[in-house]
Amino acid sequence: MNGDTVDINVLTCPSSGAAQPSALLSDLIVALAHAPAIPGIEDGASAELLRKSMHYSLELRGKRARGLLVLLIAEGWNAPWQSALDCAHAVEMVHTSSLIVDDLPSMDNASLRRGEPSNHEKFGEPTAVLAGISLLSEALRLLASSKELSPGQRNDAVACLTSAIGPVGMAAGQMRDIYPVASAVEDVEFTHALKTGSLFAAAAELGCIAAGIDGPRKWMLSDYGMLLGKAFQEFDDLIDVAAPTQASGKDAQKDKDKPTVVSIVGREVAAKRALRQVAMSLECLEASCIQSKELHRFTLELTRAMRRTVGK
Repeated sequence: MNGDTVDINVLTCPSSGAAQPSALLSDLIVALAHAPAIPGIEDGASAELLRKSMHYSLELRGKRARGLLVLLIAEGWNAPWQSALDCAHAVEMVHTSSLIVDDLPSMDNASLRRGEPSNHEKFGEPTAVLAGISLLSEALRLLASSKELSPGQRNDAVACLTSAIGPVGMAAGQMRDIYPVASAVEDVEFTHALKTGSLFAAAAELGCIAAGIDGPRKWMLSDYGMLLGKAFQEFDDLIDVAAPTQASGKDAQKDKDKPTVVSIVGREVAAKRALRQVAMSLECLEASCIQSKELHRFTLELTRAMRRTVGK
C-alpha cells in the first residue's frame, strides 16, 4: 500500500466545506446521542452525583467517531446497525473514560473538554476518577449482557474491547505519552498506535463481530481503523499547536514539552504524514470488500473536519 496523498489532499480540502450527513449517518448520530441509562444504587445524593458525572462527559458535544465506525461497519456488511448499538455505546463509554482520565490534574491537567469544563473541574477529582472507572465497568457490562449479540459474539466483543483498553492498548500508549521512551518519529507513531489507534481498530473489529464477520476481512478493517486512528492522533497533535482553545474546545499547547510528530518533523510534514495514513486506511477499506460508500464518505468528512480545525 502506497498511501499516495495527492487525491486525499484534494478530497479532504477544508475549503470544500462540510458535507450534509446522509440519512443513514443522521440516524446513527441521533442513536448515539442517547446514551443508555446508567444503573446504580438508590441511596441519595452520592449515587446521583456519580451518574451525573458519567452522563455529563458522555453527552458533551463530540464527533463520536469510534461509535459511528462500529455502526457503519456493521451496516456495510448488511447487518442492521441496531445489532451493533450496544458495541458502539460501549466504545464511546471507553473513549469518554479515557478523556476524563487524560484531563485529570495528575495527567494533562486540562480545564476544558469539548468547550465545557472538564469532568474534574465540574464534579471534583474524586468523582471524576470514579466516573472514569464506572464508565469502563459499564461498557463491559453492556457488551456482556447485550441481547443483540449471541453468547459467542459477546465473548469476542468483551475480549476485543478489553485488549484495546489495557497494557497492550490505550493504557500502554498513555504511559509512553507520559514517559516517552525515545523521540524518533517512529517511536511517537507507535505511541499513537497504542493510545488512539487501538480503540479505532477495536471499533472496526466490533462492527465486524456484530455482523458475524471474521477472518481476513475483519483484520483488514482492523488495519483500516488503526491507520485512521493514527491519523486522527497526528491531526490532534497539529490542533494542539495550531488551533486556539476556542476552535478546538480544549486547552491548547498541552503537548508542548512532549515529543510529537509535529515537534520532530514540523507542521507541514506532519500534516502530509497524517494524510498518507488516511489514504492507506482507504486502501484497506477497499481491500476488505465491504460496502464502503458510507464508510468512504465518513472517512473523508472526518479528515476534512480535523483539517478545518487545524486551519489547513
